[in-house]
Amino acid sequence: MSTRYAPTEVRNDRENGRMTISWEDGLRLQYPYDDLHNACPSATCRGHGGEKEPPNLSGMQLLHIQEVGTYALRFRWSEGGCQDGIYTWDYLREIGQPMVV
Repeated sequence: MSTRYAPTEVRNDRENGRMTISWEDGLRLQYPYDDLHNACPSATCRGHGGEKEPPNLSGMQLLHIQEVGTYALRFRWSEGGCQDGIYTWDYLREIGQPMVV
C-alpha cells in the first residue's frame, strides 16, 4: 500500500493528551486522544458500511501505539471503546489538526 506522504516521527504526548506526527513534507499534525479514538475507522465502531454513528467517548488515555506493517497504526486505549481500528497513514493525515506554534 502506497501513501502520499510518509511520517518521520510519531510521538505519544501524554502530558498534553495527544499524539503528534511529523511528516516528510514538514507538516506536523496533532491528534487529541478523544478525537483520535472517536475517529476509529473499524467496522466495530462504524459498521461494515459506515452506517453506525462514530463513538463519542472522552477521557481516554493512549497506552500503546503499534505499527501495522509499513502503512498504518493501531492504538491501545486505557478503557472501553474499540481496540481494533487500523488507522492508515493517509487516514491519519486526513484527520490530523495542524500544530499551533
